[in-house]
Amino acid sequence: MSVDSLPPSRGHRVREFVCSYRTLRDDQGQAVRLSTLALSDPRIAADTLAPLLAQEAVEIFAVACLSTRHRLLAWHVLSRGTRSATSVSLPDVFVPACLTPGTTALLVAHNHPSGDPTPSADDARLTQRLAQAADVIDIPLLDHLIVGADGRYYSFREAGVLPPRGLGLARL
Repeated sequence: MSVDSLPPSRGHRVREFVCSYRTLRDDQGQAVRLSTLALSDPRIAADTLAPLLAQEAVEIFAVACLSTRHRLLAWHVLSRGTRSATSVSLPDVFVPACLTPGTTALLVAHNHPSGDPTPSADDARLTQRLAQAADVIDIPLLDHLIVGADGRYYSFREAGVLPPRGLGLARL
């Protein structure tokens, strides 16, 4: 008996997950273009990703899926919050990394609309939880960046909160 020949009252429909990507566009509908530099250190990562977050009036939390050479494969905005906070769940961070082909590492970033990139206690706790989860599923969390105004940023990796990971990751 084939699947197609089952009576409608027997069995259930099976869903297929289909993932596709589209070009990121700005407010005017133009394709967003970013540097093809490897996000090999926090300054390069902040310079590359800050334009995606800097002009927002509310906190935005996003994950960057990176290739083996730390090139940006995909950018996923996970949440939009208020002027002082946004909520993030661990599965929301790691699902895009697991579903984006070629992802071998990730970097998370959010903005502080106040312009001051100093992390809050909640930011520090979230970073620790993300690092622990990343270790469990074996997808390195390279950094958590907080983007502020005028090119200012905070890197949990630079601050020593996230330990260096392996060869080639000591800087990020």
